[in-house]
Amino acid sequence: MSHTLPPMRQLTETLSACGQLTASDIEALAAAGVKSLICNRPDQEEPGQPSTASLQAVAEQLGMQWYYQPVISGQVEDQQGDEFAAILASAATPVVAFCRSGARCGMLWALSQRTQQSGAQLVQHLQHAGYDMPDFFKRLTG
Repeated sequence: MSHTLPPMRQLTETLSACGQLTASDIEALAAAGVKSLICNRPDQEEPGQPSTASLQAVAEQLGMQWYYQPVISGQVEDQQGDEFAAILASAATPVVAFCRSGARCGMLWALSQRTQQSGAQLVQHLQHAGYDMPDFFKRLTG
């Protein structure tokens, strides 16, 4: 049975970001060769959201690595970017990170790269991936 992949933003050759995943999305990603998932969404952020535990169980049954780094929307901190970098350093690739919309994942990736690239380079990279986050872009280039 084939599943459709969720819409994703490509951040690097080995990292993509997307919005909330379902069990069938995870099955499709596993079938497409994704090796690791990073969940950046806290449980119960909104009604009807699948629980982290249920999604983790599906991912692990399919042989995927699972990382849970909940980040509150609108409160992404530099330290969380460092934590995201540490996860990326140990995760089997390719990796898909997800939250409600994929925006937090893009922010975390950019913060994880802030010592390797300039703020302007990161903004350009995020824009190329389809992000439009003027306030966060100002934070990167400020």
